[in-house]
Amino acid sequence: MKILIIDDEVEILDILEETLNEKYMCDVDRAGNGLDGFILCQETKYDFIITDHKMPFMTGAAFIAGVRTRKNLNMKTGVLMLTGFLTPELKTKVGLPDVEYMSKPIDFKKLFEVVSSYVYTY
Repeated sequence: MKILIIDDEVEILDILEETLNEKYMCDVDRAGNGLDGFILCQETKYDFIITDHKMPFMTGAAFIAGVRTRKNLNMKTGVLMLTGFLTPELKTKVGLPDVEYMSKPIDFKKLFEVVSSYVYTY
Protein backbone atom coordinates (compact mmCIF):
# COMPACT_ATOMS: atom_id res chain seq x y z
CA MET A 1 0.00 0.00 0.00
CA LYS A 2 1.25 3.50 -0.86
CA ILE A 3 0.01 6.75 0.73
CA LEU A 4 0.94 10.35 -0.09
CA ILE A 5 0.91 12.97 2.68
CA ILE A 6 1.06 16.67 1.77
CA ASP A 7 1.55 19.28 4.50
CA ASP A 8 3.84 22.26 5.02
CA GLU A 9 4.30 21.41 8.71
CA VAL A 10 7.14 18.91 9.17
CA GLU A 11 5.77 17.82 12.55
CA ILE A 12 2.44 16.83 10.98
CA LEU A 13 4.25 14.93 8.21
CA ASP A 14 6.34 13.08 10.81
CA ILE A 15 3.35 12.18 13.01
CA LEU A 16 1.21 11.02 10.08
CA GLU A 17 4.02 9.02 8.48
CA GLU A 18 4.87 7.23 11.73
CA THR A 19 1.23 6.57 12.62
CA LEU A 20 0.25 5.30 9.15
CA ASN A 21 3.36 3.09 8.96
CA GLU A 22 2.50 1.53 12.32
CA LYS A 23 -1.19 1.01 11.50
CA TYR A 24 -0.98 -0.08 7.84
CA MET A 25 2.69 -1.06 7.33
CA CYS A 26 2.58 1.06 4.17
CA ASP A 27 4.99 3.08 2.09
CA VAL A 28 4.54 6.82 2.65
CA ASP A 29 5.68 9.60 0.33
CA ARG A 30 5.75 13.17 1.65
CA ALA A 31 5.44 16.59 0.06
CA GLY A 32 5.72 19.99 1.72
CA ASN A 33 3.25 21.73 -0.60
CA GLY A 34 0.53 20.99 -3.13
CA LEU A 35 2.75 21.61 -6.15
CA ASP A 36 5.33 19.03 -5.03
CA GLY A 37 2.47 16.64 -4.25
CA PHE A 38 1.01 17.14 -7.72
CA ILE A 39 4.40 16.36 -9.28
CA LEU A 40 4.58 13.12 -7.26
CA CYS A 41 1.10 12.21 -8.54
CA GLN A 42 2.48 12.33 -12.10
CA GLU A 43 5.07 9.68 -11.24
CA THR A 44 3.47 7.37 -8.66
CA LYS A 45 0.09 5.71 -8.20
CA TYR A 46 -1.17 6.04 -4.62
CA ASP A 47 -3.83 4.10 -2.73
CA PHE A 48 -4.78 7.19 -0.73
CA ILE A 49 -3.75 10.84 -0.40
CA ILE A 50 -3.90 13.11 2.66
CA THR A 51 -3.47 16.85 2.11
CA ASP A 52 -3.50 20.01 4.17
CA HIS A 53 -5.25 23.04 2.70
CA LYS A 54 -3.26 26.19 3.57
CA MET A 55 0.21 25.63 2.11
CA PRO A 56 2.69 27.63 0.03
CA PHE A 57 2.74 27.44 -3.80
CA MET A 58 -0.53 25.47 -4.13
CA THR A 59 -3.39 25.05 -1.65
CA GLY A 60 -4.96 21.70 -0.90
CA ALA A 61 -8.09 22.73 -2.83
CA ALA A 62 -6.00 23.62 -5.89
CA PHE A 63 -4.06 20.36 -5.53
CA ILE A 64 -7.27 18.30 -5.45
CA ALA A 65 -8.73 20.17 -8.43
CA GLY A 66 -5.50 19.56 -10.35
CA VAL A 67 -5.38 15.86 -9.51
CA ARG A 68 -9.02 15.40 -10.49
CA THR A 69 -8.88 17.38 -13.76
CA ARG A 70 -5.33 16.99 -15.14
CA LYS A 71 -4.08 13.71 -16.53
CA ASN A 72 -2.09 11.84 -13.87
CA LEU A 73 -1.96 8.45 -12.14
CA ASN A 74 -4.30 9.47 -9.30
CA MET A 75 -7.37 11.00 -10.93
CA LYS A 76 -9.63 8.58 -9.02
CA THR A 77 -7.57 8.10 -5.85
CA GLY A 78 -9.38 8.89 -2.59
CA VAL A 79 -8.29 12.11 -0.88
CA LEU A 80 -8.62 13.37 2.67
CA MET A 81 -8.27 17.10 3.26
CA LEU A 82 -6.98 17.43 6.81
CA THR A 83 -6.96 21.11 7.75
CA GLY A 84 -7.21 23.51 10.63
CA PHE A 85 -9.32 25.79 8.42
CA LEU A 86 -12.29 23.59 7.50
CA THR A 87 -15.41 25.55 6.55
CA PRO A 88 -18.58 24.74 4.60
CA GLU A 89 -17.33 27.16 1.93
CA LEU A 90 -14.14 25.15 1.52
CA LYS A 91 -16.10 21.93 1.04
CA THR A 92 -18.26 23.66 -1.57
CA LYS A 93 -15.20 25.14 -3.27
CA VAL A 94 -13.59 21.72 -3.69
CA GLY A 95 -16.89 19.95 -4.48
CA LEU A 96 -15.27 16.93 -6.14
CA PRO A 97 -15.97 13.19 -5.74
CA ASP A 98 -14.00 10.91 -3.42
CA VAL A 99 -12.84 13.75 -1.17
CA GLU A 100 -13.23 13.49 2.60
CA TYR A 101 -12.69 16.32 5.09
CA MET A 102 -11.36 16.37 8.62
CA SER A 103 -10.37 19.18 10.97
CA LYS A 104 -7.12 19.44 12.88
CA PRO A 105 -6.21 18.54 15.55
CA ILE A 106 -6.13 15.01 14.21
CA ASP A 107 -8.66 12.52 15.55
CA PHE A 108 -6.74 9.32 14.80
CA LYS A 109 -9.75 7.04 15.24
CA LYS A 110 -11.63 8.98 12.53
CA LEU A 111 -8.48 9.15 10.40
CA PHE A 112 -8.12 5.37 10.48
CA GLU A 113 -11.82 4.92 9.64
CA VAL A 114 -11.51 7.15 6.57
CA VAL A 115 -8.23 5.68 5.33
CA SER A 116 -9.46 2.10 5.89
CA SER A 117 -12.68 2.79 3.95
CA TYR A 118 -10.58 3.60 0.87
CA VAL A 119 -7.64 1.22 1.11
CA TYR A 120 -9.56 -1.87 2.20
CA THR A 121 -12.12 -1.88 -0.63
CA TYR A 122 -12.41 -5.11 -2.57
